[in-house]
Amino acid sequence: MNRYAAMAGRSGLIDLPPHSLIDSTHYFAEFVMGVYQKIKDKVFSSRVLHADETPHRMLEGDESKTWQLWGFSTSDACYFECHDTRSGNVVSDVLINSKCEILISDAYSGYSKATRVSNEVRMRENKPLIRNGYCNAHARRYFFKANKKHTTHALFYLSKFQKIYRIEKEAKGKSPSEVLKLREQIKPHFEEMKVQAEKEVNLYPEKHQFTQAINYFINNYDGLTLFIADAEVAIDNNQQERLLRSHVIGRKTWYGTHSKKGAETAAIFFTIVESCKLIGVNPRKYFKDLVQDLLDDKNPYTPNEYKGLVKS
Repeated sequence: MNRYAAMAGRSGLIDLPPHSLIDSTHYFAEFVMGVYQKIKDKVFSSRVLHADETPHRMLEGDESKTWQLWGFSTSDACYFECHDTRSGNVVSDVLINSKCEILISDAYSGYSKATRVSNEVRMRENKPLIRNGYCNAHARRYFFKANKKHTTHALFYLSKFQKIYRIEKEAKGKSPSEVLKLREQIKPHFEEMKVQAEKEVNLYPEKHQFTQAINYFINNYDGLTLFIADAEVAIDNNQQERLLRSHVIGRKTWYGTHSKKGAETAAIFFTIVESCKLIGVNPRKYFKDLVQDLLDDKNPYTPNEYKGLVKS
């Protein structure tokens, strides 16, 4: 906000108080709350859900200084919440209130716990159970780190992942049936890696990076290969990680928020702006049109709905 005040000063609006601008963001967040809720409903109604989290610094206003920004997304929308914990209970609450059947994430234990807890509720309610799909980019990264330590055994797995991602790239944009047909070519590569991994699991000490890579791959094999038989499931969780990038880069400048209200406001704006960027909508133009329509007593609309209105 200090930066915006300085920009306003250069344009002739002198001595605009930054604190007044900060207060205005909270009012504005309340003004567009209807959009935030609609995006939440849209994301939670998806069959496949991506999830990830990143630290969010609470500078004052709460006993806990390290909060978490939790992100959940689909192919055309993303939703963020800010919480004072990294507990899987946050994800459990989301999953219980969603129509998700497949959760794509890294292998952090909080996600598997959340799936287990949610499935207990779903079993009682006779609803479809949730399965965990894990991120192959993470699995590949473990082998890449091991290879940097001159572990030549990791080259086999890196070569396999290179072939796997090459096939997956070819499948991009194709029909579900074509995607599944191409992914059939991926299956043998994973099977060969699993056979090799089971042979090499005791090759190095337990804490060696190559051993950690092997164990990660073997222990999460079912989740890593879930995408092969389901065209709607992504090979990795890179989409959700990209949606957190603005927050990760931005916090180096603004460090964190000064209140719980600030954290809520940040989550609202990250939700709307990142949803815009995800589908190629200009956030500045979207907000300008949205505000005018809301002032004209029109119903709130999501960035995805706005994109449809602009096209029509």
